[in-house]
Amino acid sequence: MSLSDTYQRILTDPTPADLWQLQGDLLVIGTEAARQARQVTCDFCGYLRDLASKVSSRRHSRLGAILATASVTSVSLQELVDSQAALLERLLATGGTALLEIGSAYEHLQAWERETELVHCDVAWALYGELWDISMTMLPDLPADTRRAHLDGLLGPVVAPDTPTGVKVVLLIKLFQVVLAVRLAPVLAGES
Repeated sequence: MSLSDTYQRILTDPTPADLWQLQGDLLVIGTEAARQARQVTCDFCGYLRDLASKVSSRRHSRLGAILATASVTSVSLQELVDSQAALLERLLATGGTALLEIGSAYEHLQAWERETELVHCDVAWALYGELWDISMTMLPDLPADTRRAHLDGLLGPVVAPDTPTGVKVVLLIKLFQVVLAVRLAPVLAGES
C-alpha cells in the first residue's frame, strides 16, 4: 500500500487506522515536510479518536438515562392486574424520582456537549496555527490583520457556541483534509 493510496482514503473517508498508517510512512520518509505532515496527521487522528470517544460516551449516557428512567417508572404486569388504585398511587410516588432521573440524564448530555466543545476548540487552535503558517508561506505579502480576519472568519463557526455540533465536525474534518493536502504536497512530489 502506497502513501498516495492511504492519502486518497483519508481524503474520502478518514479513519484513525489510515492516519496511523500515514504516520508510519511519514516517519520512514523523515524529511522536514514529512515531519510537518506527520504533526497534522497526529492532530487529525487525535481529533477523530476524541470524537469517536465522545459519541460513544453520549450514546451510553443516553441509554443509561433511558434505562434508569424506565426502571424508576416501571410497573410489573402483576401490579397492573392487582389494583389500579395502588398502581396510580405508586406512579404518583415514583413520579418525582422519575423527574429527577430525567433531569440527571439531561445534565449528563449537557456535560457531553461541553466536553465536545472543548475538543473542537482545541482542534481549532491547532488548525489556526497550521493555516497561519501555510498562509505565511503561500501568501507572504498578505497583511497580518487580513490574514487574521480570514482565519477568524474560517474558524469562527467552530468556536461559536450556537453552531451545531455536526457542522463543527464537518468543518474541522474538511479543514484537516485541506491542511494535510498542503503539508503532504511536497512529500508526495518527492515520492514519485
